[in-house]
Amino acid sequence: MMRRCAVTALLLVAVAVPAVAGAAQDKPEVRVSSLTFLGNETFDDGVLRRVVQTRKASRWPWADWLPFDQRRLDADLSRLTAFYVDEGFPDARVRLEDMTGSADGRSVALRIRIDEGAPLLVEQVVIEGLDGLPEGVTAPAQRLPIRAGQRRSTPALNATRDYIVGLLREVGFPYARVDIEEQPGTAGQVALVVRAIPGPETRFGALTAVGLDGLKAVVINRAVTFRAGDLYRQSEVTRSQRRLANLQAFEFVNLVSNTEAREAKAPELPMTVIVTEAPRHRFELGVGYGTEDKVRGTFEWRDLNFFGNGSQLLFNAKFSTVLRGAGFGYEHPYLLPTGGSLSANAGAWWTNESTFESRSVGGRLSVWHELGRGRRIGEGISGWDARATYRNERLTYSVKDEALRDLGSVDERIALGLDPVTGRGDGTVAGLALDVTRRALDVPTDPTRGATLAIHLAHVAPWLAGTFRFDEVRAEVRGYFPVYRRVRVAAKVRGGTLAAVDGTTIPFSERYFLGGASSVRGWGRFQISPRSSDGLPVGGRTLLEASTELRFPVWDTFGGVVFLDAGSVWRDAWSVDLDDVRYAAGGGLRWTSLIGIVRADVGYQLNPVSELRVSGKQVTGRWRLHLSIGHAF
Repeated sequence: MMRRCAVTALLLVAVAVPAVAGAAQDKPEVRVSSLTFLGNETFDDGVLRRVVQTRKASRWPWADWLPFDQRRLDADLSRLTAFYVDEGFPDARVRLEDMTGSADGRSVALRIRIDEGAPLLVEQVVIEGLDGLPEGVTAPAQRLPIRAGQRRSTPALNATRDYIVGLLREVGFPYARVDIEEQPGTAGQVALVVRAIPGPETRFGALTAVGLDGLKAVVINRAVTFRAGDLYRQSEVTRSQRRLANLQAFEFVNLVSNTEAREAKAPELPMTVIVTEAPRHRFELGVGYGTEDKVRGTFEWRDLNFFGNGSQLLFNAKFSTVLRGAGFGYEHPYLLPTGGSLSANAGAWWTNESTFESRSVGGRLSVWHELGRGRRIGEGISGWDARATYRNERLTYSVKDEALRDLGSVDERIALGLDPVTGRGDGTVAGLALDVTRRALDVPTDPTRGATLAIHLAHVAPWLAGTFRFDEVRAEVRGYFPVYRRVRVAAKVRGGTLAAVDGTTIPFSERYFLGGASSVRGWGRFQISPRSSDGLPVGGRTLLEASTELRFPVWDTFGGVVFLDAGSVWRDAWSVDLDDVRYAAGGGLRWTSLIGIVRADVGYQLNPVSELRVSGKQVTGRWRLHLSIGHAF
C-alpha cells in the first residue's frame, strides 16, 4: 500500500512540474512601453538612460529587450540617486511617480520624478606639496579639472587626482600619490585641499626580457625608448609598450615595473618586458567582391623574424579586375632609437582601368619616423609621423582601343603624352616623396572623434635616374564629430596638383580622376575628369573633392549613412573653376563584420556630366551602386 502511494505521488509530481513550468512559460513578459524622466534640469534624458538598466522595449519584433522587473527598477532609483550625489547634488531625491499598465497587461509606462535640489559648489581649491618641483608640473597644475565655482563632482575629483599624479609621473615620481580633503566652506559650499605626495625621485633601472626564444634581445632594446639611468617618465613606458606591441613577431607583450622595488619605493625602478613570440611564418589569404574590382583575391606570406632581429621578409600577390600583380618586400622595425623604420618593396603590377591600362615594374625604398612621443586618446593615439620615399618604376601605359577612337584628335593624344598612332607611352618614374601625417583619433579603425591631416610632396626628375619630370602637392583633412549618442558626422576635404613645365612629361597613368566607391559616389570609377572632344575622361592635373557623412546606428551590427559628395578635376596645374564641381547625394548601409566594415552605397548625381563616354559607349543614368569593404573615408 505504501509503495502504491509513493508511486502515485511521484506520478503526480511528474505531471505537476511540467504543468507549472508550462504555465510559467506561458505567462507573458511585460514590456516597458515608455520611460520618462521629470524634473531633470542638469542632465538630459539620454544621460540618465545610460545610468539605469531598465530599458524601453524596442519596437522591432526581432530586437532583444529586457522585460520589466520591479527589483531592477528599485535598484535603478538608487543608482540615479547615487549618480546625482556623485555629480554634486547631495540633497537629490528620486522616486517613481507613476507606473501605468496597458489594458492587456502586456506593457507598462514608467514616469520617474527627480528633485535635484541645490548643487554643492566648490568655494576654493588649494594645492599643496608641489613646492620646489619643475615648472612643467607647477604651471599645468593650476589648470585642474575641478575649479572654484563648479559643482563638487566625484568624477571631476578623480580626474583631478589622476591629472596631478600623471604630471608627477612625467618628471620622475612614479610613486606619487594625491589625496583630496574636503572641508566645509562658507554659505554651504565646500573647500578642497589637493595634497600631492610625490615620493622619492626615481630613475629607470635595469631592463630584463622574459620569454625570448628565437628573437634576439636587440629587438627589445630597439623598441624601448628609455635606458637605465634615465629619469622615470610614464609616457616613455606607454610609448615603449606601444612600440613593442606593434612588432608582429610578438603574440603577447607587457612592460611592467619590478614589484619589490615599487613597494620599497626604490630610487631605481627595474623594468621587465614579458613576451610570447608569435609563430615565425604567417600566411594570409583573402577573397572579396566590390562593384569596381569585382571578385578579388589577395595572398601574403611573411617571415616575422628574418635574421632573428624582428625584421620581416614578405611576398604578396593580388588579383582583381582593376589590379593584379606580385611583389617582395623587406621591413626593418625601429632602425633608429628614435623610432625610424626601413622598408623596401619591389614588384610588377598591372592596372586595368576603364579608359587605359598600365604596367609598372620596379620598387620603392622608404624610411618612416615617428615625430614626437604621441599622446594616447582612448584606444587611439595622437601624433605626427613622416615617411621619405625613393621610387623607381618602369611604366608602360596605353589607352584602350575603344577609348582611343574617342581620342580622334592627334593633338589631344600628343598633349596627353601618348603616341598619336598607337595611344601608348612608356618611361621611368624616379622621384623622391615626403609624406607627413598627423593623427588624433579616439579609435583608429572606426573613429567617432578626432581628425587627421596628410600632406604629400613629390619631385620626379631625370636626375634621379628617370625620364619623366613633374612635381606633386597633395593634402587631405578628415574630421569626425559626435552629434548625439552614437550618431556622428564624418567629413573629408582633399586637393592636389601635378605641376610640370610640359604636360607630356607626366605619365597618363599618374593623372587625376574622381568618381567611384570612395569619391563622388554618384559616378562610376574614374568618370569625373576633363574630357576629350568626344566626351572621354582623360584625366587632369588638379583635383579638389569634399565629402560629408552622417553615420548612425540602425540595429545591432548594422548602421546607416546619408552623404553629400562634391568634387572635380581640372586640366591644368593650380587651376580651379568651382562652376565645374560635380555633386552627388545618397545613402548606404554599413555592417560591422568579422572582416571589417562591409558597405553598400547608392549615389545620385545632382548635376550630371553631359556627353560622357566610357569604353566607347555613352554613359547614361544618374544612380550608382557601390559595394566595398571599409568606410569611404
